[in-house]
Amino acid sequence: MATVLPGKISKHVFEKAFPATLKDTGNVHQDWVVTFKAIIQKFVRDLDYQPEDPITDDNSTYRAVRSEFLMKYDNGNEWFDQMYRTAVTMGELPYRDHAPEIRLEVARFTCFLLHVDDLGNDFNTLDGLQMRILMGENSEGDFLQAFRQHLIGFYKLYDPIPANSITLSAIDCISGMLLEQDDSVREMKLSGSSKSWPNYLRRKTGCAEAYAFMLFPKALDVDLADYISIIEDISFFTNAVNDILSFYKEFLGGETDTYVFLRARISNKPLDETLRLVVDETIEAYARVTKALQFTKAFKTWKRYVNGYLGFHFTLARYRLNELGL
Repeated sequence: MATVLPGKISKHVFEKAFPATLKDTGNVHQDWVVTFKAIIQKFVRDLDYQPEDPITDDNSTYRAVRSEFLMKYDNGNEWFDQMYRTAVTMGELPYRDHAPEIRLEVARFTCFLLHVDDLGNDFNTLDGLQMRILMGENSEGDFLQAFRQHLIGFYKLYDPIPANSITLSAIDCISGMLLEQDDSVREMKLSGSSKSWPNYLRRKTGCAEAYAFMLFPKALDVDLADYISIIEDISFFTNAVNDILSFYKEFLGGETDTYVFLRARISNKPLDETLRLVVDETIEAYARVTKALQFTKAFKTWKRYVNGYLGFHFTLARYRLNELGL
């Protein structure tokens, strides 16, 4: 993975990624900021984003999640503080119109998966984790049992198909983590024939299907037929918004194995053109979902999710979007 100075973009990386009209201006970093800011401004305007307030320490979900993980799994690593904030913001902003118990379970779900993703090396072998979860083994102490019980708990809050999908998405996400860690996969040669690879990998790593189905608990009383035909669009929207709004920090950090970079490399298109294409696809998915849910009980829930999910990225410092002055 390439290394760049914090807050700056490597001129070599930029010149490979952007067309001459941008790179010849002499101020690589400023040109990039202007370009990305224009893309994001239009994106959030098209989605009618209204600014959200960040989650505070006195939030009840934050207190509950922090108390649970602090006592059982927190090893003193300061990373945990960021995990609590990230997980609770995901539960509270996109799902604000849901019952407190739903917001709490979304936050806990996010905490468990972040724990597996970022601290996977603490487990005996990540590649056997799914089997141990399914078999109820306790080789990782209380963590696996708690995660397993947490997934089972979704069957109380959701109908069978959504609950199945949430559980399977979590399990599949671990396969995505393994793919990302596999050296042979990371180093494999990609060509135009690999066009479907970025979407395949992103669906596994993003766990977006789980978050999509979490929008429709039993208590919302929405028929499966009202939303199942656009669940893939909700999932794509969830992953793509994250890819778009994470792109700034990832590019500044020199990360070149991300979704947008993979698509640009395989299609042999400039990076800014690829990013704009992903934005267009995301807006199209948003429009399809909005139209499909317009006259259902889930319409307000969907609109709340969209604004809250954008707010998730804008209120968390980790995405560095405040540097763009948006």
